[in-house]
Amino acid sequence: MSPADPAHTGPVSTDPARENKYDREYELEHPEDPDLAEAPTPDAVDPATQQALESRYGSGRRRSFDRRVAYGIAGALVAAAVAFFAFSGWQNGQQVSWQDIGYRAESDQVLNVKFEVTAAAGTAVACAVEGINASKATVGWKVLEIPASDQLTHTVTTKLIVTNPAVAVTTRECWTIS
Repeated sequence: MSPADPAHTGPVSTDPARENKYDREYELEHPEDPDLAEAPTPDAVDPATQQALESRYGSGRRRSFDRRVAYGIAGALVAAAVAFFAFSGWQNGQQVSWQDIGYRAESDQVLNVKFEVTAAAGTAVACAVEGINASKATVGWKVLEIPASDQLTHTVTTKLIVTNPAVAVTTRECWTIS
């Protein structure tokens, strides 16, 4: 009874010397079996076949050189992208922010508008102030230029002339001027 037999209930031998003994016996009994023929070693390949294989598939040495060149180029591109973003000013140091404080009506056509602008010191800024009526139509518009100064924040008060009574006034946009 063999260990491969399903009815076998005894212990299975795992002794490598015993398994090799049976393999050798089979080889001696069946020398014509093509599965037992020795495979050629890499040293046994003739030079013409070796050259044909290398021309078809390439050699390992050339392939690794190509890979190193590709890694070098990729690294240089990443370094160039980092340098570009670091020195190109993408962080925009010229940012301007504004905040509406409020407005007071002197009459139906004249409003006193108060807002605050924050910009870098030494930066001249322009702001557009807009008056809006009940139907959200623009009834007044004014562009103010704030000269450069050492202060970061400026509180600005200006008069806005409107064509119809306004229900809201807003600072629409502020930007740096050169």
